[in-house]
Amino acid sequence: MLFLLFLSFVPLAVAKNELYMGYKVYNVKLTSQEQQDHFNLLKSDIIDYWIKPNFKYGVTGLAMLPPSQVNWFEERLEDINIEKDILIDDVYEHLLQYESRQTARIDENDNTDEIDNNNTDESDSNNTDEGDNNNTDEDSNTSNTDEDDINLTVEDDNNNTDEDNNNNTDEDDNNNNTDEDDNNITDEDDNNNTEEEDEDTEKIDESEEDEEINFAYDAYYRYDVILRHIYNLKERYENSPRVSIEVVEFGTTDLGRPLVYLKVTSRTEVSKPIIVIESGINPRQWITIPSALNIVDQILAENEASLLDNFEWIVIPVVNPDGYEYTHTDLRFWEKNLSTKSDLSFICPGVNINRNFDIAWSISDSSSSACSHLYAGVEATSEIETRFLQSIIETYKERISLYISLQNGGRLISYPWQYEFAASGMFRQNHLLGMQMVAALNDGYSLDVASVAIGDRVSGTSSDFARINNALYVFNIDIVGRGEVGVLVPEIDIVYLIEDVWRAVAVAADYLISEINQ
Repeated sequence: MLFLLFLSFVPLAVAKNELYMGYKVYNVKLTSQEQQDHFNLLKSDIIDYWIKPNFKYGVTGLAMLPPSQVNWFEERLEDINIEKDILIDDVYEHLLQYESRQTARIDENDNTDEIDNNNTDESDSNNTDEGDNNNTDEDSNTSNTDEDDINLTVEDDNNNTDEDNNNNTDEDDNNNNTDEDDNNITDEDDNNNTEEEDEDTEKIDESEEDEEINFAYDAYYRYDVILRHIYNLKERYENSPRVSIEVVEFGTTDLGRPLVYLKVTSRTEVSKPIIVIESGINPRQWITIPSALNIVDQILAENEASLLDNFEWIVIPVVNPDGYEYTHTDLRFWEKNLSTKSDLSFICPGVNINRNFDIAWSISDSSSSACSHLYAGVEATSEIETRFLQSIIETYKERISLYISLQNGGRLISYPWQYEFAASGMFRQNHLLGMQMVAALNDGYSLDVASVAIGDRVSGTSSDFARINNALYVFNIDIVGRGEVGVLVPEIDIVYLIEDVWRAVAVAADYLISEINQ
């Protein structure tokens, strides 16, 4: 317990990721069912499984643990005859090297010179066209002044003498336009400046909007950028006669960040089946967020009209924005939000949102310790992020045909239940659809009941809560990158993986359309 207190207190006092100094990551490969049956001996509140081992599907687990637990863990490995295999000897150093590789890749692919040349050519061309028609030689020499100076120069060149220009510059700056001539010039210039500035502002706004709409999937974006992107999408389609995009705000997190989701469909009064895409519930699983945003882009594509006509799509890009930001600024492998409801909140903030739902709450793979990464909260549904998803599920439960939780814990697709070693009543339907989804994915995904697929029971999850509230088809899609370990999916892999996820989602949607049309 003392270690756990130290574990959560340290992030308040150290630099980014320094807590992970000396942490190790072990490969955990189970070679028999007997080892799988004894997997619980390798679990504790402190050991953080990026991926859980699974004998049935040959999944090698990844376990991160602090220096204080190394001897204990290695003894347990020996007790159940699992070979010791250290993948990462120091997590902090590994993160430094990983970030360095990411930076080097960006620098290597950065066409700065070409961009600068293009910008220069375009700028020179624009300046020449405007300068030839509107500016004097003096203006050309001062073309790099600020926007107000340019606007004043254009007006002054047409109407004023050199003396007036000097007066404008000297007297306006020093005397705040107090004389009569300056006031007249100011009034006239202000009107012209306002019109020209408005035009320039519109151009800038349009440029920024285009940048946000053409969301590049070559990097992981911070939450404020993601918000701007989805609101720009809404504005872009605000006057569309066909497409309806609504951004729904539920409330704010403990740190004041808005919780939002998108509703995307075609404009009609007809009530439609709903597909829910949830991502970012575990904040360190960054790859889930571009995967969800790409789904929005794909269903808005011209050739996907049937997906808009047949469904209303609810997409939650970031369930846990406080935790997501914390993984960028403080601890890369943080799993909780940053709420402060427990008695130990001042040193151990946060609740694991995907353990906080009211479905077998706090029984399996959960913790009652506020300092654990598996902390389930003071009670079920104690967190606003949980209530956020719960409100969506309960509000639309009569219409939710498909609920997908995007995660990053193994190369698999799974369906309820997670909280017990059994399948829900929708076993046959989920498995048949899941087979088609797996076939659409690359890299050999597995398919099974969630508790079997991950080799462990898990309580209080969002997908189990969706199923118990009558969501027809419910899946977890656990995405795994190609070039790194665990949740560290390199930016270069984003496009490949999000396209893979989209294929699985599109297959599921097409399957439901065929059912609708039967």
